[in-house]
Amino acid sequence: MTFKQNSMTYMVILAGISMLPPLCIDMNLPAIPDIESAFSIAQGQGSLTLSLFLLGFSVAPIIGGPLSDRFGRRPTVLTALMLNTIAAMCCTLEFSFNFLLFSRLVQGLASGVCVLAPLAILRDIYSGAGARTKLSIIMLVGGVAPLIAPIFGGGILIFAGWRSIYGLQGLLSLILFILIAIGVRETLPKDRRNSIHVGNIARGYRTLFSDPHFLGFALPQALGFGCIFSYIAGSPALMLGEMHLSEQSYSLIFAFTSFGIMVGSTTSGVLGRKEISVRRIISTSLSLMALSVMAIFVLTWTHNDSLLMLLPFLFLVMTCFGTAQPNAMSEAVAPWGHMAGAASGAMNSLQMFMGAIASAVAPILTQIWSPGEAMSLSMLCAALLALGTYFVMGQKSKKRAAQANVEATQE
Repeated sequence: MTFKQNSMTYMVILAGISMLPPLCIDMNLPAIPDIESAFSIAQGQGSLTLSLFLLGFSVAPIIGGPLSDRFGRRPTVLTALMLNTIAAMCCTLEFSFNFLLFSRLVQGLASGVCVLAPLAILRDIYSGAGARTKLSIIMLVGGVAPLIAPIFGGGILIFAGWRSIYGLQGLLSLILFILIAIGVRETLPKDRRNSIHVGNIARGYRTLFSDPHFLGFALPQALGFGCIFSYIAGSPALMLGEMHLSEQSYSLIFAFTSFGIMVGSTTSGVLGRKEISVRRIISTSLSLMALSVMAIFVLTWTHNDSLLMLLPFLFLVMTCFGTAQPNAMSEAVAPWGHMAGAASGAMNSLQMFMGAIASAVAPILTQIWSPGEAMSLSMLCAALLALGTYFVMGQKSKKRAAQANVEATQE
């Protein structure tokens, strides 16, 4: 049995793969206090399960992209899904906290390879408007997943323990593995596959990370992502621990604030159609984001951090990031058409690496300050660095672009 590439079933499978990473990240958030209790670790340390997942995820595009181009989409994603299944099942084994962290690292690596598959497969079989239409469906599903994942996680905790969350992740991976194994054919012909040259790959990444234009957009976007994950990693200790919210209430609040990213993405599209400059959109979004984080910082450090006071600013932070992100990503890879895959992979890796650092910093700061103070301090550092980096690197990129235009005119 083979699913037709233009069938709804085929798109559901690709959408399922794109949902897997956000489900593996956000379903666990309501269970963090239970994990800390199960292993008798300090408050905030449970967020390291998120940090290690993101660390593995950050390495995946650099490894998975070339492997997919060399051996094909199907064997690469099948291997990653099986590895994800095994790692998720290992997370259900209550051996030790270090074993859980290692399993999450492997799960992040596998999920990071999986998430590359839908885009690569769509590029293989579609082009132009057809590819954009199909990709928009995948991105919509990927945007919805973070909204529903904590609600699913909180619901599971009502009826079962935190290990069941990882068990469900493993089951979803296994179902996708079976569906692809029996019904999805290879989309990359052998004559289009690339050999793996480590030297060429390394030179390509070195070129990217030494380019002011790429860094001028990729680095602020990654730091902004770090701000978001400071909130994601710090919010369980604040809302579940300090505010004593139920897992279900926390899940709904997280879904509400995450909805801001979808609002921001929609806003970005509207502003783009009005032909407002990309640099203006990014600078305004990052500035408003930094101001909102400053408000959160003041509220938490003056102990006026009631939920009703924090929620509007948290929502605004997510909305500003959702507005800036697509513009920064588009501009960063725009000059790199000949190596767009490597540029996208490098951006994804940088983003996830910053997320891993930020989500690890928040629990460390919790050992010194209260959960709210630690979360807001980590968010503020990342937001100010994102804004400062954009203005410093962005000016360099802008001057370089202007110089290139002058040289082109003279020629």
